Amino acid sequence: MKQHLHARKRRQLKYLVKQFKTLSNDHRSSVKLQLDVLVRKIKSLVRELSSVLAPYHLKRMLGPAAFLLGISFGSPLAAQTFSGPVENPFGLIAAYSYTIPAFADLDDDGDLDIMAGEYYGNLQYYQNTGSATNPQFAAPVENPFGLTEVNVIAFPTLADLDDDGDMDLLVGDGTGVMKYFQNTGTSTNPQFAPAQLNPFGLNSTNVFSVTSFVDLDDDGDMDLMVGQYGGSMQYFRNNGTPAAPQFGAPQLNPFGITSMVDLASPTFADLDNDGDLDMLVGEYYGNMQYFENTGTATNPQFAAKQQNPFGLTEVIDAAFPAFADLDSDGDMDLLIGEYGGNMQYYTNTTSVGTQEELTNIHLNLFPNPVANVLTIQTDTPFETMEAFDALGKLVGQYDGSRTNILVSNWESGVYVLKFTDAQGRYTTRRLLKE
Repeated sequence: MKQHLHARKRRQLKYLVKQFKTLSNDHRSSVKLQLDVLVRKIKSLVRELSSVLAPYHLKRMLGPAAFLLGISFGSPLAAQTFSGPVENPFGLIAAYSYTIPAFADLDDDGDLDIMAGEYYGNLQYYQNTGSATNPQFAAPVENPFGLTEVNVIAFPTLADLDDDGDMDLLVGDGTGVMKYFQNTGTSTNPQFAPAQLNPFGLNSTNVFSVTSFVDLDDDGDMDLMVGQYGGSMQYFRNNGTPAAPQFGAPQLNPFGITSMVDLASPTFADLDNDGDLDMLVGEYYGNMQYFENTGTATNPQFAAKQQNPFGLTEVIDAAFPAFADLDSDGDMDLLIGEYGGNMQYYTNTTSVGTQEELTNIHLNLFPNPVANVLTIQTDTPFETMEAFDALGKLVGQYDGSRTNILVSNWESGVYVLKFTDAQGRYTTRRLLKE
């Protein structure tokens, strides 16, 4: 899917999800047909976008509406597993010292390329000459596309900061300064303008600015999390728009975050499949610290850190992690740059997808809308039936063999019922409570 079509479909999906949320709060039975049409359109867009967007991007766009839409993105936290590491796979070549990778499709050919910072402040571009499912990286090109080196050690992060369909670049350095390189080229042929120092209201941090763009408040624009040499993190909230960013004053270790050992290198992904972004932080001695987001997509709150979960192992000092779906199987793999210049690759072996696992089965709910007693009719044996409200909160769990459920004490609104069989396969149905 070309970049401009991809951007248009993302905007369309956001608009339809907003419509769906509005209509979901309308308890009149007359809106049921409108909701059904919206659901079909949204699911169709999700299927299209799943070929170019990682699942965590789609989950952020859908938010709690994913429950109501009957869209699942795979396995829970307990099933997250990484295998590896494999050193410098896919033809990657180590840097002299310190490799800080960042992923983006810089040539708009449908696969992910790498822009990596290194110790002397240069930026190394690894073009993916393979495919979305079988990456192969060409030899690095130093400071391409008009880029210039920064002060000692370059910490890059990429995002479309001016909403023009191509990827811009922000690079922190070893002195705490951040330099912005606007992409004045195109989605297929990038060309970066001269660096702007600490733009959009940003301020220098203390020694080291390890930058990571992330939409932590789910408002459609990119915020910035910056790790520092002392192990703390500065959060810059974007109070502007997707096309005109403006960052607020930095917040030190917000949302319950605690400091690392000597160095903090943050990256983000939804690792527990709950629709919000969790944080993985590399630290000086090569360990990975995992912060589960126990809040929401709009109001993050991070739990106490866990060291090297999911089968991850430490690397040789100074870990710089970056998530990407490198094998295009729908989950987030992990590439970790390290002090010695090598890159360690951990494959995510979790099985995920965007399709319901049980299809074309006989399962009817009536009446729908329902006021008092719901009747369930099916010829498929289920172990459990769970009911979730519009915010994704579990409101009831029942034996899957039950054929009648009393719902008179439920509040009016839209619910999703999830039916799971003995093999762990499931399907969902939407229900309107009058």
